[in-house]
Amino acid sequence: MNEKKRTAGKGNIQFVPFGDFCRDNQRSIIVICVVLVIAYGLKLFNIAFSHDTEAIISVPESLYSSWMTMGRFGLILIKKLCDFYVFNPYLASVFMFIAMLLGALVWEYLFYCLTGAKADFHKRSWIFPTLFFSAPVMAEQVSFLLQAFEVELAVLLTGVALLWVWKNIIDRKSLVCWLPAVLLLAVCFSCYQTLVPFFIAASIACFILCFDGIKKPWKVIGQLIACFAVSFGVYQIVCKLIMWSMNISMTSYISEQILWGQISVKECIKNILRHIRDVLTASNLYYSIAFSISVVMLLVVVLYRWRKRCSHVQLYMLASAALLLAPFYMTILLGQMPKYRTQIILPFVFGFIIQYFIGWLKGTNSTQNAKLKKIGYVIGGGALLLGVHQSMYVSKMFYSEYVQYQEDVRLAVKITDRIDQLDLGETPEEPVVFIGSRSPRLNKSSSSAYENPGHSFFEWAFTTEYGTFIMKNFLETLGYNYQSPTPEQAEQAVEYSKKMASWPDTGSVIQKDGIIIVKLSDI
Repeated sequence: MNEKKRTAGKGNIQFVPFGDFCRDNQRSIIVICVVLVIAYGLKLFNIAFSHDTEAIISVPESLYSSWMTMGRFGLILIKKLCDFYVFNPYLASVFMFIAMLLGALVWEYLFYCLTGAKADFHKRSWIFPTLFFSAPVMAEQVSFLLQAFEVELAVLLTGVALLWVWKNIIDRKSLVCWLPAVLLLAVCFSCYQTLVPFFIAASIACFILCFDGIKKPWKVIGQLIACFAVSFGVYQIVCKLIMWSMNISMTSYISEQILWGQISVKECIKNILRHIRDVLTASNLYYSIAFSISVVMLLVVVLYRWRKRCSHVQLYMLASAALLLAPFYMTILLGQMPKYRTQIILPFVFGFIIQYFIGWLKGTNSTQNAKLKKIGYVIGGGALLLGVHQSMYVSKMFYSEYVQYQEDVRLAVKITDRIDQLDLGETPEEPVVFIGSRSPRLNKSSSSAYENPGHSFFEWAFTTEYGTFIMKNFLETLGYNYQSPTPEQAEQAVEYSKKMASWPDTGSVIQKDGIIIVKLSDI
């Protein structure tokens, strides 16, 4: 790369060749690879999976139908295009990792092109990817292995779409040139609805990053809003057309999570404020104090720009507030805290701000530049420690998942041996009903304190029919095929089970009136 490109000045938005970016950021790429291998190496090199993945192996058409009713047709589209329609857990893990690594490069390339201080960018370009992709909430997301690759690919493609959007904005391209970005975003939204607020947050981050290089900020905001509106509109229209053609309707899975109208407004507001408090105080293992620190960092930049009376400072303040609020967009929409696996915007925001703040320190014209440089090094060291700590924690999550999976396999073998002892043949005609649930016996190095990893297939038993569906499908992934009960047979089995002993006692597996009953515990 020539020196002119490397020393581009403040506010100089320039789309350099991707190869130049990679050569200029080789050390960062090595750091990113090391952190990701620490975090996801166990997932990459061992066959183990958790909840819902048993369904895509045993009853794929049923699961794909449920995705359709949730408006996630993009997941199915990617699986068919990539020849992953018949699920393979090994390929899912490998390509998830590849998509994650490529996603890290794409997002950093986007930030590299939009930032002005390209000469020093390689010193901090590892920060955002390590903090974002090694976050526990991201690990929760990819613990659902059945969609891990597709969601990570959608995250990557969101970055590609934003590259296209910003290139169109800077080069003042015609409306036709926006079409690929619009279609790409519509596909991303159809993979996972969390990517809707994710795109909004990422757009705001990019806007802040190149704020000083934008001559007409309100025009840019209008273009970003128009791109989002059209993309989301395309997704909604295609979704409705697919459902109309298949004669299906949207499931209540998503709408039932919205508590507005189901509970009082006061309770919804309390839920929102409680979630904000929990995030700011890092109240549990999924949240990091890094977010609170990033809030302070961005406020420092805002105050500095206010004191220097920089142009459009009020707009910069609004954009900063919108970025800090981004992790809670879904909370506000739902009126409650969303699932941890959907909160990937949180590490995106604090990862971006920490990297942005270090760049801002280096670019600040100050007589105390040496002191600011030292502060930047301290923050960078803290970011490295946090990235390594997160990756180690994520590896513990997946180790717990691995131990739980092995325990479930052992339990499945024992249960099927007991069923074999009923002398009903290798593939009994009688349906199997599982009563109750059973938590996994984990070792001292593993834990079930997570939302998904470490939880047994034999403990997802909200109802007898649902629990039987999950456990039967899991047994089928191991080659044990049993018949499903009717609702009446399930009710009958519940009544019979009241007089039965619980697993592993004698009499916990019986055949009664044409029904095989496995009692794991009292209901």
